[in-house]
Amino acid sequence: MSEGTKNDKRVFIIKLLKVLVAVIAIEFLVLKLFSSPVLVLFLVLTVIIAVVLMVLIKLVFGNEFVKDEETYGENCINDFADLGDIKRVINLPLPFAVTDKDRKVIVYNNRFAQLFNKDITGEQMEKLLGSFDEHINKQSASIDSSIFDVYCSKILDKERDKELFSVCLVDISEREKLKKQAENERTVTGLIFVDNYEEVMEVVDESVAPVLSALIDKKLNTYISSLGGIIKKYEKDRYIFAISTEALEKEKEKKFDILNEIKELRAGEHISVTLSMGVGISYESLDFSMKNARNALDLALGRGGDQSIIKEGEKYLFFGGKSSEVSHNARIRARIKADALEGVLADASEVFVMGHRIADFDSIGSAIGIYRIARDLGKNCYIVIDEVSKGIRTIYNMVKQNEDYRGMFIGGQEALEIISEKTLLVIVDTYIPNLVENEDLLDKAKKVVVFDHHRKSADFIEKAVLTYHEPYASSTSELVTEVIRHLGDRVRLKDLEADALLAGITVDTKSFGIKAGAITFESAAYLRRNGADSTRVKQLFRNEFNEFKIKAITVGNAEIYMGGVIISVCPSDEEGASVISAQAADELLNIVGIKAAIVVCRVGNDVHVSGRSFGEVNVQVLMEKVGGGGHQTMAGARLENISTEDAVIKLKKAVDEYLEEDK
Repeated sequence: MSEGTKNDKRVFIIKLLKVLVAVIAIEFLVLKLFSSPVLVLFLVLTVIIAVVLMVLIKLVFGNEFVKDEETYGENCINDFADLGDIKRVINLPLPFAVTDKDRKVIVYNNRFAQLFNKDITGEQMEKLLGSFDEHINKQSASIDSSIFDVYCSKILDKERDKELFSVCLVDISEREKLKKQAENERTVTGLIFVDNYEEVMEVVDESVAPVLSALIDKKLNTYISSLGGIIKKYEKDRYIFAISTEALEKEKEKKFDILNEIKELRAGEHISVTLSMGVGISYESLDFSMKNARNALDLALGRGGDQSIIKEGEKYLFFGGKSSEVSHNARIRARIKADALEGVLADASEVFVMGHRIADFDSIGSAIGIYRIARDLGKNCYIVIDEVSKGIRTIYNMVKQNEDYRGMFIGGQEALEIISEKTLLVIVDTYIPNLVENEDLLDKAKKVVVFDHHRKSADFIEKAVLTYHEPYASSTSELVTEVIRHLGDRVRLKDLEADALLAGITVDTKSFGIKAGAITFESAAYLRRNGADSTRVKQLFRNEFNEFKIKAITVGNAEIYMGGVIISVCPSDEEGASVISAQAADELLNIVGIKAAIVVCRVGNDVHVSGRSFGEVNVQVLMEKVGGGGHQTMAGARLENISTEDAVIKLKKAVDEYLEEDK
């Protein structure tokens, strides 16, 4: 007998039984309402016929009629378009099951049952697999220690006009294990640079220098060997190494503790050896991995050294960076940059100088210094500024009123109309593209030079033909002053220009109290000899009475949070609030026990944040956690479309993260 014929007979008999059951039910109801011997006899005959029919069905069809649930599931599978018939589905060598529209299991094969060691009929599929969506063709699931690909397809039950779903599991545990193993064994490359090698070797005796160098070598060789990697020294202070991805993941968990261990090697009482590391990851090739490592190391050095940076694609991960910046042959670099700038200027038709938005004294001071260099080397020069912040309005007005500087300041739109392919654009006091005064001008410029002293982040101006970036420097004004010094008699500063440069240095060093090195004082002395006056400079910083009161309120409202960090909110949202906030942060550092001060203020729809410290707390790292930047002792951020209350909450979370990482 064919499968189709059997099915037709089964369907007919099932329908006949249903009719008999219905007749019996009706007879019971009628008998209850109208008692009659004839009806009783008819009811008895109907029951006898039903019983006889069921016995005949059992004798004729044997075990063909099984539980309705099983028959229902098998019939559904018979209609599954991809597999065709029940045997091919149920006997699949893979775990297989069918669910109803409510995701409940209707039928399943032995392979599926073996995964759970129990009867799972009626169980919810998402409960069994952890998660399940019948509308997604391919999913994944974990059962005990095994991993499966889950394939789901729609089934149509034609007889009952219902949708069901087939579920087939493919064990991919071995594949995933091999994939994970291959990923863990993938090689990553790295570069190590001893930040202060020259400085360390200068302060130790000649007899000790080889021993110290050997100790550094031993420390690094032991470290890389413990990771199962290889290392090679290719210059006196540079190393290349290769380790596995698995070893790198372990180092990430330990936060590259080699950065602290290497500091155990000291030269004298005050100088510890520090390292910068760049690690590159690439799925393409070792060549790309090495390029990423170089970029990561360059960024680590640009951020002041004593840190490790991992680069994978465009993503950077930062570790360390808590120490003060290290100067690398500052005098030599200043001379080289001065000569390079002179060469770039020689080919320029004119020069534009542009700082960051909401310019401060360092930005305007260094811009005026570049203006003098360009003018004395025979080039027309313009300082691009669209909005004059209240903090620099005094010196801006002094320059505007001086006939010697007529036409020096121009707007961004005017600059866009003048700029040509031979125009040189000099960016000062920032390296971040979206912080410059006019981004369109930066995009249009063909030749760009960058002067900055902020510790580098992942986002920086990449198309610069010359970059003078020194995170050790107190200010960009200091860098520009050093260039002027090396250009000698070819550049002669005027009193107002010397005042502007000294003002920039004074503000960023908090009157030479923070981050002022030997070169900082030498630059200030040079400016003093060339017409700068400290009294005139101090007068540039005076506040109006109302601003002084707001600053006092801001200081009074401060809250000591934790870890020596104090936080306050400036109550003013008027022009100049960001300057007042910065001044208040400086004042808060004068409190005993305070390691860092954070002050927020509202400017339009945004909240500006000023962070200050003495260096023990790295406010640049702290501000980077909320999207800002800066350097170790002075940093800031701008939080868009947020209330001051939410900004404070966000900053407190950043402080918590920083303190946790610093443990």
